[in-house]
Amino acid sequence: MPNSKLKIQSPKLYFSFSALLVFILSIIWLNSNSANNFRTNLKHLLLDELIRISPPAPGTKVDVIYVLGGSQDSLEYKYKTAAGLFRKGICKKIWILSRLGKTKYSPSLGRNLTNDEWSILTLNEFGVPKEHIEPIKMKEGFFGTFSEAKGISSLIKSRGYKEILLISTIDHTHRAKISFENFLINEKVSVYAQSYGEDMLLRNLLVEWVKLKVYQYFLIEKNI
Repeated sequence: MPNSKLKIQSPKLYFSFSALLVFILSIIWLNSNSANNFRTNLKHLLLDELIRISPPAPGTKVDVIYVLGGSQDSLEYKYKTAAGLFRKGICKKIWILSRLGKTKYSPSLGRNLTNDEWSILTLNEFGVPKEHIEPIKMKEGFFGTFSEAKGISSLIKSRGYKEILLISTIDHTHRAKISFENFLINEKVSVYAQSYGEDMLLRNLLVEWVKLKVYQYFLIEKNI
């Protein structure tokens, strides 16, 4: 009986060790000099798939700019990009994702800022008056971008807007754009996308590529 169990478990054990060995060797090779060209070519292929920047034509105005959520460092760059477009007169309204929680300490207030207060203050420092900024609350979902697209698209419809400009990281523009178009395809709403320049790590691009494929095959309508 013990020998029988060993025979059953051995193939699984062998496969696990083999997979681990292949993974380790792949990581070593990807970090070697001989893999530099491969990594560079792979990065270009991924970026071609992930980037879908589509700014409005010169002189075109949009109803609203929406800044997609992200880390605080990422949001600061996004807010700077959105504020620059706002100052050029592209729109008069910027929507941001309302986030729970607190962030850095404010000496003037004597307490930590809420995330929304920090966002409004940051945009204000970049030249956007508070009255032109609107934090949008929405239900969180497992697929963050998809949930944002659903909530914001519903708001777009209710307010009768016809143009929206998305601000996201450069590698996220394709996934963001198809998510919004998925909910606005029958509404005759123009969805534009803009980003800030950033040198993306290969591992981050691979993760984003996987997320894009999940969206394309399981969440997004086939005609998008």
